[in-house]
Amino acid sequence: MTKDELIDYLTQKNSRLEATHDAIYRLFGWISISLFIIAGTLLLLNLRENRRKDSKIYNSEQYIRHSIQAQEEERKRISLELHDSVAQDLRYVSLLAEGLEDKVAAQKILDTQNANIESIRRLCYNLTPPAIDSASLVPSLELLAHKIFDIGHGGTQFRIVCEPSVSFAGWSRERLMHLYRIVQEAMQNIQKHANAGELTVFFKKNGDHLKVIITDDGEGMDPALAKRINSETFGAVANMHFGLRNIVERTKLLGGKVAFSSEEGCGTMITVEV
Repeated sequence: MTKDELIDYLTQKNSRLEATHDAIYRLFGWISISLFIIAGTLLLLNLRENRRKDSKIYNSEQYIRHSIQAQEEERKRISLELHDSVAQDLRYVSLLAEGLEDKVAAQKILDTQNANIESIRRLCYNLTPPAIDSASLVPSLELLAHKIFDIGHGGTQFRIVCEPSVSFAGWSRERLMHLYRIVQEAMQNIQKHANAGELTVFFKKNGDHLKVIITDDGEGMDPALAKRINSETFGAVANMHFGLRNIVERTKLLGGKVAFSSEEGCGTMITVEV
């Protein structure tokens, strides 16, 4: 083989090797892209499955019941601490103030302490209301409204209407407490955010179901938020305001449904059917 033939042979051999290398690189590239796509798809499917599982767990009755029970226990603990510690300390300061020589200053301290003690009493009542039965539910809600809205002293006008056909006989204390807390959360949200002049709580029969309609003439809420709550999706419930979430979760435990209807500046209507 001549020198030129050898060079030509080696050139052809090198070209074939380069072509083989290019083919291998392209194959490796396609394999890498395919693996990346497969990995990404599996990751998305895994995230979707985890979200589905999270949604199922979060919306399960067992999870909600456990969460509500933990809330009630924490309410009792805070109420007991306020009553046995803070309120007692305030009363002790009032006793000390009575011994001051400056009676004007003493009276100011007493007035302030008495107002603080009354605020703590209202807070304790909100946290742990007295035992509620079928006969005391409506009167308990009326008393609660007076404490929240300071009715009779220029506060929001409140009325509660209960159709004669409505009866809570046979309701367990747990179910009555859920209903009480639903109305309480609604009233507290209205007191804090709505700037309402009037509030109505209406209990009525709807076939075999009980319908609770809570309306106010306040500033209303964002219609988009109301729509998001009504969608009953995991994200909407998990990320909403604590009070609104409490209404939704307790309604679920009652086996019912809740709907929010509102326009900014036109008040809000909350309809609970159980």
